[in-house]
Amino acid sequence: MPRPCAAIVSRPDAIARFCAPLHRRRLGYGPPLGRALLLTLGLATASTACVAQGDGQATNGNGTAAEWEHPSGHLRVSEFPGGLVEADIETWNELVPDIEQIEIPASADGAEQLALYYDSGSEEAKPLLLVLHSWSTDYLQNIDIPLGQFAVANDWVFMHPDFRGQNDGRPESTASDLAISDMEDALDYARETANVDESRIYLLGYSGGAMNALHLASRHPDVFAGVSVWVPVYDLVSWYRWNDEQEEKYAEEIADACGGVPEEGSEAWEECLKRSPVEYVPDVAGELRILIAHGIGDETVPPSQALRVFNDLAAEEDRIAQELIDRLMEDREVPEELRERSTHDDREFPHFAEADASVLLHLQSGPAELVLFEGEHDMLYRPGLAWLARQER
Repeated sequence: MPRPCAAIVSRPDAIARFCAPLHRRRLGYGPPLGRALLLTLGLATASTACVAQGDGQATNGNGTAAEWEHPSGHLRVSEFPGGLVEADIETWNELVPDIEQIEIPASADGAEQLALYYDSGSEEAKPLLLVLHSWSTDYLQNIDIPLGQFAVANDWVFMHPDFRGQNDGRPESTASDLAISDMEDALDYARETANVDESRIYLLGYSGGAMNALHLASRHPDVFAGVSVWVPVYDLVSWYRWNDEQEEKYAEEIADACGGVPEEGSEAWEECLKRSPVEYVPDVAGELRILIAHGIGDETVPPSQALRVFNDLAAEEDRIAQELIDRLMEDREVPEELRERSTHDDREFPHFAEADASVLLHLQSGPAELVLFEGEHDMLYRPGLAWLARQER
């Protein structure tokens, strides 16, 4: 049965939080709100509060059926107030007051990595949701607020690290060794500090965050029960060319981070490949339980990037022929030969439907799933969270 709102346990005394080994700063002012009070206030305006979500059913830490609450009324990142790259502490402070700002010492160079973090302190082992910010912003990215609200509402541990901030051309950004090490530090911090259910560690990323999620997952395939990536950047060399042709700023940022224009055979080309998930993901084919989702009309990151992720994780007989990828990119329609393989007509996707994002293609090969939906450079909050909640390692 769905959990009633009244059954949510209030968080323990906040004094215990000061015993954590690393310095942390409260986002809010004054004493932290009890979780029950926060939910009462935060869910009052959400039309779906405490309503069963058909594809959100999973098992909780005790192995019994549970329905996960989606307290935010926002369905798409593209519709979140302020835009995709807005990032400020005040908005988090207002909408998710229980989340804290913390500092995590970087194991690579001793720098202090900022992050947003939530742990109720409850005794029950809890799922961990690690969310990675996108390309042009940092750990305060506002579009991830509904993900933090979900974690608080359902008593999940939440981690939202900075990993060297936005990908603005600095060599230490853009999936550098330092950035990847920072992500690993954030993961370790959450696992060591909170009572995390090790069978339910989840990773989620959008756009540039999806690129980094693929990096992290490919290095630790045995850690994550589920990985959800939306409109992922997969190959920086091909994405550089895409942006160079369209005269987009991302081309210059890639070139600056990689040490020059990534022409084949150059040091910059080698560096861009080193920073691309395409170099690592094929090594964990069959090991990652992953949802790869992409809007078919995306002009920022072409859906061919997501199709390549799927191909590199799929069994040989399940891969998508390059000719079909080329036709899909040219027409922005699913070719009939590919549609015949899709299972989307035999399944229900209620969270995609409520966001008015019809599923056009669903393929699965082993633990890897691919969804193409009617949309552009977007992420839908509820399908990704509901899918993750069903996964257990």
